[in-house]
Amino acid sequence: MGLNYSSFYLAALFFYFSDVLQKATSSGAITWKYLFIRSCYTAAIALLLNTFLFGLNTIPSINIILLMACCSICCGMGLFFYIKSINTLKFSNVGSLTIVGNVIQQLIGIYLLGEKYNKYNFIAYALMSFGCVYQLINNKTLKGAKYVLLSSIFWTVGYILLSRVLQKSTIYWSVPIMEITIMIMGYLCMRFYSIANTKAAIDKQAITIRPIFFILIALLNYFGSLLNNHSFKNIPISTISFLQLSLMPLFYIVSLKIFKEKPNKVELISFITGFAGFALFIINNLKFARSS
Repeated sequence: MGLNYSSFYLAALFFYFSDVLQKATSSGAITWKYLFIRSCYTAAIALLLNTFLFGLNTIPSINIILLMACCSICCGMGLFFYIKSINTLKFSNVGSLTIVGNVIQQLIGIYLLGEKYNKYNFIAYALMSFGCVYQLINNKTLKGAKYVLLSSIFWTVGYILLSRVLQKSTIYWSVPIMEITIMIMGYLCMRFYSIANTKAAIDKQAITIRPIFFILIALLNYFGSLLNNHSFKNIPISTISFLQLSLMPLFYIVSLKIFKEKPNKVELISFITGFAGFALFIINNLKFARSS
């Protein structure tokens, strides 16, 4: 189990650095176009590394590939709205608001997957959701908070579904399958966007990012996804939520430093209530575990 926990924390670190790079490189770009180019690099690198590390004989059946692709569509929408959110709100604020995804994850685990729960946890869930709800009713943050909520819903549902599929297969080819799916989604939506808008408007927002950044993002996402999928396959969803929440204050502080952000009153209230919910969640679960 210790190896599974280490895999999760290492994956979280890789994803965090990838998100930092995506925040720094996606500003001003058309989101689907950015995701298409990003996924081209990630899909190519994932295919090469997978073939070299695991071989073609580990490719899953067509049925599993199709199931993974369906889950990946959901995850792709989550990524789309996440990119939207980090270009609308402060990076640290987005990080604190995404805690609502843990609440969604917990509730799905309880009501659909039959996982154990403590009734007092629902107070914690309310506190963890408060920041996102608070910013949804604030005109200045409504748009960004809406993107965070949509991203959290799609990511949570996508990864829960993927965790079910991974119980029937190895994790190795889940990463290239996901990235190829997102690449195709990005291409189709980019083409649809180009039809609906003038060519001049698209050229005006051309991406001029150096390939090295996309390669770094690809490598971080590849190894992060492998480790993350390993975690989702071997750790109960409720435990994963616990591990994710433990990183919240650290990543929040680091984000403030990296992007030199100064949180306003609304953002601080959102973070504090989320962190309070996190602390209550831990205390309740510790008491519940001891009494069981």
